[in-house]
Amino acid sequence: MTTHDDTIAYDAFLTVSAALTGYNAAELQATGCAAEYWHHVQQVLPEDILKKFLSPAPRLGKKDDDKIIRESYLPDRCLGPVARSLIQLWYTGQWVPLPQEWRENYGASRFDVVKIISTRAYKEGLVWDAIGAHPQGAKQQGFGAWSLEPPKQRGQADDRNS
Repeated sequence: MTTHDDTIAYDAFLTVSAALTGYNAAELQATGCAAEYWHHVQQVLPEDILKKFLSPAPRLGKKDDDKIIRESYLPDRCLGPVARSLIQLWYTGQWVPLPQEWRENYGASRFDVVKIISTRAYKEGLVWDAIGAHPQGAKQQGFGAWSLEPPKQRGQADDRNS
């Protein structure tokens, strides 16, 4: 049974993930992988570290997300490696283990190993959208796709209307 606190923590996870990846929470949920990723992060991180990692979430979702990420997450000896592993998870569908130094300082988990979370995680990795491609061997573009102009990449301006 899901509690109110579980829902708040999951929503915070999506908020932090959105700030780290540049995709919004709805786009992340649309991958179908958010619950799997949340479960994996819960298995890897000690509860106190997870709470610390999610604590900036109420300040995120505004214009200063980049500043919060640069100041609160990335340079932090504890949160920085977690943030980098989470970014890689969203983009590639693969968990990259935390550095040995991190594990020695904050605790090791048997779940903190190189792992592609699922076949869906590979297929739905944000990297494919970011580069305007498709996951090889998983979502074929269809016959003749090579002859079509590539789709615009995320955030790319339309040069034809300039």
